[in-house]
Amino acid sequence: KCTNSPKFSKSFTLSEVLITLGVIGIMAALTLPTVISKYKRKSVETKLAKFYSVMNEAVKMSIAEHGEIEFDTAHRESINNAEYIEQWYKENLTKYIKTLKWEGADKSNQYFRAVFADGTSFSSYLSGGQDFVISALWIFYCTGDYKNCKKDGFDGESQFLFRYEPNKRMIVPEYEDRPLDVIISSCKQPNKGSRHGCSAWIEQNGWKIPEDYQWIRYLASAFPVFHIFLSVAEATLQVHCYIFV
Repeated sequence: KCTNSPKFSKSFTLSEVLITLGVIGIMAALTLPTVISKYKRKSVETKLAKFYSVMNEAVKMSIAEHGEIEFDTAHRESINNAEYIEQWYKENLTKYIKTLKWEGADKSNQYFRAVFADGTSFSSYLSGGQDFVISALWIFYCTGDYKNCKKDGFDGESQFLFRYEPNKRMIVPEYEDRPLDVIISSCKQPNKGSRHGCSAWIEQNGWKIPEDYQWIRYLASAFPVFHIFLSVAEATLQVHCYIFV
């Protein structure tokens, strides 16, 4: 507002309104990506930590009731075993999880999928072949809408890889037992099918996405840039006051 003008009035001119709207628009354009970035990162962090906690609580309850978690050896000789995995999950894990709204084997009879009430999901398969051991139960957790999730995806952005570790009696992030540099190198692979270590990297950072995590980028605040623009806009407005009033 042109408060230094001898012809000062209580109303705003059209140019002043347009400048104000322009400032608001630019402020929104500068800050909105940062807000979205922070929300997405926080959402993924919360969902990963919750999934890890819920699944391992179910493991503990199952072991307390049934003893060791075991698999039928015969069903590990073929990858077409999703119906068996579905039965196994219902008997050993998912019956302890109250937030599931759907679960079942897929049409290929290779993957079992379960969907949580919040729309996140996980799919799982048991590696085939006689040489495989119990730890070959793979779990692909998806933090996004389950309808858009690949059943075997682990891109480090919305899908993350876990496995059942029998020696620890826990569901753990894949690569969690590797050195940190190996974990990070794995997660940074350009091929989405090679990012085995992303869940482990986040887990080792206290379930917080590291600042240099490239698949869910952290956008720095644009407020310093906005303040510079605001100063320029204010100076422009004062020039308008002297010339046009």
